[in-house]
Amino acid sequence: MSQICIRVKDLLKTYKDLIAVNRISFDVRAGEILGILGPNGSGKTTTLKSILGLIEFDEGTIEVNGVSVTRQRKEILKNVGAVLEGARNIYWHLSPRENLTYFAGIRGIPEKAIRERATYLLESMELSDVADKEIRQFSSGMKQKCALACAFIFNPSILLLDEPTLGLDVEIRRTIRDWLLKVVKEEGKTILITSHNMDFVESICERILIIRRGEIISHETVKSLKEKFSRKHFRIDLENEPQGRLLDEISALGNVSASGRSIRIELETANHLIPLMRILDEAETHMLDFRTVENDLEDIFLEMIREEAE
Repeated sequence: MSQICIRVKDLLKTYKDLIAVNRISFDVRAGEILGILGPNGSGKTTTLKSILGLIEFDEGTIEVNGVSVTRQRKEILKNVGAVLEGARNIYWHLSPRENLTYFAGIRGIPEKAIRERATYLLESMELSDVADKEIRQFSSGMKQKCALACAFIFNPSILLLDEPTLGLDVEIRRTIRDWLLKVVKEEGKTILITSHNMDFVESICERILIIRRGEIISHETVKSLKEKFSRKHFRIDLENEPQGRLLDEISALGNVSASGRSIRIELETANHLIPLMRILDEAETHMLDFRTVENDLEDIFLEMIREEAE
């Protein structure tokens, strides 16, 4: 078992009458990528900022590598990098190389080491071709890669990432995912990451926390969650979009969600397909595609959030 590098115990943070984080406790093991999922306003960002010592929490303790955040914040920040609130932690009127040089310089890194480290990060994040252009000219994905590079310039052992793939296209998400997996595997980094992108989280995290209204409602591996909530459903693409009476009749057979001409329906048994086919035939609506799909992480997340709300 890997050692604990982040320990959060009974963390409580309130804003007047609002409880942002309600006495949560969890550990992050060295060398892992731990995901935190939750709706907007659930307390994810507050938790990360508390670990960084950016906000004062009301009660509880946070330790990073055995050091108290409230007592020795400067010591903690020597080993922790962060990307919060998109790419707003970098200077857009500077180039990627200038940003890296600046952030390395304030950390006291020697000039030669800065050049070597900057070159490595620019190549790793596929930024070499634009290393000397102003960041304000870049797309949001390119800016995000620059922010990640700057967070890593002083080679921290721990990285905290708040929504690192928000608004990014598939290609850049894949680049970031592959790079994060690489630094964890090859350099033993530890990463705590919040995200709304379930596919990204599932592809990069072994364990996840699910937070709702400031409370942890699940703390398991992705594998155990999928085993616990394993449920098959049918996905059907129709010739016409189901509406009105047709949609009501289909919904009477099982739990249904519809998006355009595609419907997802959970049936207790495959025998219930017979009345479904009859309904579609009587409505003169033909199937274009039919497949069986198991619940993915997004299905599980939405089900858990819905159950907690009830």
